[in-house]
Amino acid sequence: MVHGLMKIRESSIRPNLLNRLNFNKSLLLICLLGLFVRLLYFLLVVADNQLSGDAASYHLSANLFADGLGFTEPFRYLFGSIDLIPINGETTEVITPIGHIEPTAGHPPVWTLLLAVISFLGFTTVFEQQIVSILLGIPSIIIAGFIGRKISSERLGLITAFLTATYAFIWINDGLLMAETCAITGAMASILAGLALAENPSIKRAFIFGCVGGLAALCRAELVLYLPLITLIIFFKSEISFKTKLTQCASVAIAALLVVMPWVARNLNSFEETVFLSDGAGTVLVQANCDSTYFGPNLGYWELKCGQPPPYGDSGELLDESQRDRIVRDRSFEYISKNKKRLLTTVIPARIGRMWGFYKPVEQLRLDTLADRRSFTVSLLGLSQYLLLLPFSIFAIFNFWKNRKETLFITASWIPIATLTAALAFGNTRYRTAAETSLVILAAFSFDLLIKRKLDKTSVTN
Repeated sequence: MVHGLMKIRESSIRPNLLNRLNFNKSLLLICLLGLFVRLLYFLLVVADNQLSGDAASYHLSANLFADGLGFTEPFRYLFGSIDLIPINGETTEVITPIGHIEPTAGHPPVWTLLLAVISFLGFTTVFEQQIVSILLGIPSIIIAGFIGRKISSERLGLITAFLTATYAFIWINDGLLMAETCAITGAMASILAGLALAENPSIKRAFIFGCVGGLAALCRAELVLYLPLITLIIFFKSEISFKTKLTQCASVAIAALLVVMPWVARNLNSFEETVFLSDGAGTVLVQANCDSTYFGPNLGYWELKCGQPPPYGDSGELLDESQRDRIVRDRSFEYISKNKKRLLTTVIPARIGRMWGFYKPVEQLRLDTLADRRSFTVSLLGLSQYLLLLPFSIFAIFNFWKNRKETLFITASWIPIATLTAALAFGNTRYRTAAETSLVILAAFSFDLLIKRKLDKTSVTN
């Protein structure tokens, strides 16, 4: 009898083990495909790209950090600046010398730290760091596979991983040295941790979710919104006592605070104004709220000239980064207060339309090429794939809404978060990055459902 039970047990374990091995092998092959796609894109399109804007800032900041200068504002240190500013009714030239050191919190630290590790090991060129950036895009494929498997099946996991490996608006970030590579992995990991917590609420899983969410917020500041949103959704629907809910909510909060607190403490100690995750909001707002972006050709977008004149003290003295950000933030709020109706009725819809590809989509891709150094051809490929995935994602939303609302909220919450980001800032394709993870997962679910129905129909026919 014991021998018979052992045989039954072995027969049930063996298929599960084989399935897991097959899933792991298939996922590895998809990762290799994703790596091939990214390397091909890198070698043919972006190898040793001339960086600008945020990408140049990440690259230079990482090298300065590896040189022992901490999080130093790179452009003033390496190039200095010459600004023309109005003082007492006259235009005055103010010079900041090369070698000027001042702390920066223009971006959260994780992406800079990742590149700094590589720089510390001697890989300081743009080309070398681009290769590393390509490699850092692969974990998102693995996590996508685990997400699909947790939602439904190993087949869904492989479909989700395949879409993550091949969808251009995900891999276009890899190799550009932009923090979106880190943000995609953070968004995917947050979804996986959220699903695990919803499946079996516990203090341990709540703590893990908080840690993952905290790390995601240190990739891009707006990703912090996912933590409280999903925590409330999970614990308001969980069949557990109120005391347990409070304990687990506290676990999420404590874990997230433990992760972000060193960075926040550094910022609070480094600047005149209060700074938490980053201090770039003022710069974004002042460039997105002006005549050009409300009434001109850049409706719903941004305009560099709107940030002029650069902020200095009353006597032309140099202010720290947080003080400069406060000044331009106040400028933007003053403009917004005078144009509230236009903002609500025209500008915000244009911002959201730009981000979601419904308002001047081709023009927006050209603007992405200028601002973010994205390839226009690759962006057109991404737009085509996006338009293909979108109806399948919408179909999955309706299906989840009927049957699995909690899973829908956890997987799709990046969509409203990205939309809110665009509404408050400006519209561009890059701000949709975190939401691309939701679109991929939802579309994969629809593809898997269609395959399942086809297989069921075939089995009935046979």
